[in-house]
Amino acid sequence: MGTVSIKKLTTGCDPLDNLLDGGPRPGEVLLVFGERGTGKTALIFQTMASAASRGLRSMMIYSEGHAPLQRLKEIAHPRWSTLSELMWIVEVKDFKEQDLLVENIERQMPPKADLLVIDSITACYRAALGEHEENISINKSLNRELALIKDMCRRTGLVAVMTSEVTAQLNGKGVQPVASSILTYWADRVLRLEKVHGDLRKVVLVKPPPPREALIKLAARGLIRTTEV
Repeated sequence: MGTVSIKKLTTGCDPLDNLLDGGPRPGEVLLVFGERGTGKTALIFQTMASAASRGLRSMMIYSEGHAPLQRLKEIAHPRWSTLSELMWIVEVKDFKEQDLLVENIERQMPPKADLLVIDSITACYRAALGEHEENISINKSLNRELALIKDMCRRTGLVAVMTSEVTAQLNGKGVQPVASSILTYWADRVLRLEKVHGDLRKVVLVKPPPPREALIKLAARGLIRTTEV
């Protein structure tokens, strides 16, 4: 698992890769958060397709029902028939199933995989939250999941890219990831996606500081430069 000779993967979107100093790095966890419709899943799919175009394998854990394969086909088009063989997708129905999968993630990954993506790492977690005592156990499980993923990335050179839904900040100024303290602790770099207007999006690199940003567009084929058609 992991390919140490691969210096960096790419998201397939130049402005995003520029913010990331070339793209996601082997051994790191990249967190992407934003409100619904900002392009989080498009970024995940685009990164998978970009990896597959270089002959690299990826695995996706999808936690919000059935994975939108038609969207992945749009982004990978016209190379879908060849790229699809390099992209594995596993759907989880609840947090217990997600926790068990992550607990055994190294045995579940396809051979020689370079990329793990999770969309979303917090959807099942959020649905499982209940009474206070129960939440303590759920928070511990999520923290363990992130620790296991980070350890695997460090040891193998795997790249992990995960998305999260958002919740309002306590000061009322903007949004933050669900389970922000856990996710941002384990993530090496953090991107925030924001709607500007229409198909225009702002992407902000919020970790590590200082924040840097770029404007991109959400199109049928994924995230692109604002100057592209």
